[in-house]
Amino acid sequence: MASSPPVVDAPLWPGLDRDFQRALIEEGLAPDGKALRHRAEARFLYAEGKPFLLGPAQMVVPEMAEPLRQVTRTYHRAIEIIVEASVTDEAVRDVLSTPPALADDLASDTDPANRKVHICRLDLLPDPDGGFWIVETNANCPGGFVFSGICNRAWREFLEERGHTLPPPLEHEEMGFMANWFLRVIRQDTGTSPDFLALLREEGGNRLELTDFAKHVAWHDIECEEMDPREVEYDGSGTPMARGRPLTHAYQKIGMQVFQRLRADLEPFVAAVRDRALFVQNGQRGRWVGDDKLCLAVISDPEFKHLFDADDWDLLQKHVPWSRNARLLDDEWLDAVRAEPARYVLKRGLDTRGNGVLVGRGVEQDHWDAAVRVAADEGWLVQEFHPTTWTQRDFDSPEVQRHDLALGAINGELTTLFMRSSGELRVNMSRSGRMHPVFLGV
Repeated sequence: MASSPPVVDAPLWPGLDRDFQRALIEEGLAPDGKALRHRAEARFLYAEGKPFLLGPAQMVVPEMAEPLRQVTRTYHRAIEIIVEASVTDEAVRDVLSTPPALADDLASDTDPANRKVHICRLDLLPDPDGGFWIVETNANCPGGFVFSGICNRAWREFLEERGHTLPPPLEHEEMGFMANWFLRVIRQDTGTSPDFLALLREEGGNRLELTDFAKHVAWHDIECEEMDPREVEYDGSGTPMARGRPLTHAYQKIGMQVFQRLRADLEPFVAAVRDRALFVQNGQRGRWVGDDKLCLAVISDPEFKHLFDADDWDLLQKHVPWSRNARLLDDEWLDAVRAEPARYVLKRGLDTRGNGVLVGRGVEQDHWDAAVRVAADEGWLVQEFHPTTWTQRDFDSPEVQRHDLALGAINGELTTLFMRSSGELRVNMSRSGRMHPVFLGV
């Protein structure tokens, strides 16, 4: 018999369908279900020797479907407004606290066509009362978009064969989704269709979703090849080249830390993207501004209310925690943050994979004091802490863990849902977390 979701003091999110969870766990404990789970975990590696851990799939209740779609569209509009404002608004730039390595690049990137955020992800912390808080935004490399869709599709086929009825799929369940959205965005943004794509990553670096991406691109009879961005050649005119062939479209899998480390050798690549001679998702300004956690400090601060549509502003204030750039806080506010670590979280603006995040509760006071000093000196995000809800972490154990809910968007439309659970306060797949596929009820 299946184990029921445990009764614990830790709160559960009312936005998840408990009946679906019970049925899913029962099927997952059957021999065929165990085989499916083992195949899925063997299918993916998060990094060398690190399996992509999977937890029980979930279903968001139908009443939450439209609120999640609406907040995705609204938040995407807000991020593109911040990207736009970062060109001319000194106050916005001050909040974003752009790393020096990016300052010159962004200052020279003024083409209005370069301000789109084609793909992004919102990370939510579900609230025990049934709502949610947006605690982070990502506009970088969407590996989770690929894997969650493949896992959803596998569970859908498995459950429907056993007589269960599931809601219509989100777009990430499409066969070849990774290439489908990318090629569609290229056509919409440039009016062209490539016959060759480069998959740009540092030689020997992170290539999490690139094997699947290459396979999906091949289904469109488009050639692709993994390359290091340092191989791009461009002299400011004409067509960029790489490995002796023209290069006009590429998928960029280059994180902020890698970009800064390689920047001295990336001038042709940066110039080609800036001049729109080379298309990459989110371009440069959309990528580095849209990915900055400090965007939340702009959305949260009434000083910037004038930038946004009034209805959008009102909606976002219900879902964005109090957030500020620590460097811009006065002494009284900094003293308050130091004095109450349990109330706050510190985040370096462009860090990834759970790095540069310090949750105040559980941290020794002297460690917290030192971290607040660093945050104030370097301009980190300081954000109000919100507790999240809990879920059963695996099929075979009643143990529960904290979880988030990730919303993936293409041009502002919700295409992807998944959850991550972890025994840590930082719910992150690169650390101890596991992914839970999520279906959206209708």
